[in-house]
Amino acid sequence: MNARYVVATHLTGPPARDRNPRPATVVDLVWAHATTADRLDHVRVQAPATAGELELVVLLRAETAADAIRAAQGLCARATRSPALLDWHTDDFNALPLAALDN
Repeated sequence: MNARYVVATHLTGPPARDRNPRPATVVDLVWAHATTADRLDHVRVQAPATAGELELVVLLRAETAADAIRAAQGLCARATRSPALLDWHTDDFNALPLAALDN
């Protein structure tokens, strides 16, 4: 059975960073690094007031929560190789199932 999962993580930038990349730029980077195997449906990035932090949430389809987390981890690993996110790292990933899909 397939399900949609919301997977959330925080991105943390280098300590010397005085500002965050624009959330829209990060959304574009995640989409640019997504493959069909990621089964990505939606990306949301929010920048808290603190420099050097971003909140990232993706919606994707997977068999299990563990599969959803693995897909999100791979996607983030690829995206953080981009110059705009160089030296940014992810924290723990949390997955929440939304709904089972029949197809």
